[in-house]
Amino acid sequence: MTKIEQYVKEITLDLPDDEQKELREEIYIHLQDHVKELLIKGYSEEKAVRHAIESFGNQGKLNRELKRALFPFYKLIRFVWCVIFVTGLLCFVSYSAMEYYHPEFNNSLPLYSVLMAMFLVTLIAGTGEVFYEALASQFNTKWLLNPWIFFLVPSLVFGGIQTPMLFKHPEQYQDSLLLDLYAVPIGAFAYIISRQLFTLLFVRNKNNYKRTKVN
Repeated sequence: MTKIEQYVKEITLDLPDDEQKELREEIYIHLQDHVKELLIKGYSEEKAVRHAIESFGNQGKLNRELKRALFPFYKLIRFVWCVIFVTGLLCFVSYSAMEYYHPEFNNSLPLYSVLMAMFLVTLIAGTGEVFYEALASQFNTKWLLNPWIFFLVPSLVFGGIQTPMLFKHPEQYQDSLLLDLYAVPIGAFAYIISRQLFTLLFVRNKNNYKRTKVN
């Protein structure tokens, strides 16, 4: 894959298939024409490609602008989806663990517990998304802006900080209560998965995404 092809691929990443194909062709042709013009002016091929790419713009920023243009409420709908997904998963895991260790009790979760879990997920995930967008608008460091790194690594660090409590007060984390200690890393992992599922189910398939009435 050439440098231009990689650049174009990053610009159109996670767009619906139809738009992705069309935009890739248009951008690629435009860049190739620009490179040819620069070669005629005496640029070396490497410098011509680099200059054409730099003049076209930052690929991450262009990708976000395209998503915003195609799907005005893309991020909001994705965030709501992720919050519901993570809350549901955490509640399911908690219920399943309690049923496994204490089947003699009524382990159904009261509504206020579910709402509190949803509030905490919204607060933590929302804060993370705000910081993520702030960094994305200022930097183009791929490894830093990788969701797996940005969301999961801090949660694992937090889980690591919490781990000594398991040894200091082991009686407080018996059976299913152990999950409470690592709720943040588990939630972060689920959040990233839900982000990718959203893209796979609703964005890459244009017809499915239309059903969300975002367009």
